[in-house]
Amino acid sequence: MGLVNKVVPAAQLDAAVKEWTDKLAQRSPTAIALAKALLQRRLGQHSRHQQLRASCRQAVYDTAESKEGVAAFNEKREPNFHKFTR
Repeated sequence: MGLVNKVVPAAQLDAAVKEWTDKLAQRSPTAIALAKALLQRRLGQHSRHQQLRASCRQAVYDTAESKEGVAAFNEKREPNFHKFTR
């Protein structure tokens, strides 16, 4: 499932968590919320999971955040997702 992306000694855990959360804070809030919903729904219901995944993907593609992400990628710059938060 790919939920573990890094293993650190216990003494470095707080710093590693802060580094990871700082990265997540720069990402699209809508995409993060939908990813969390997908993870919560994935409990053994594969076909329902696929349907939810497709719905979330379509919902994300239709947002201003998605357009900002694509524009930032094409312009080789960091995206500014926070201008879209309510």
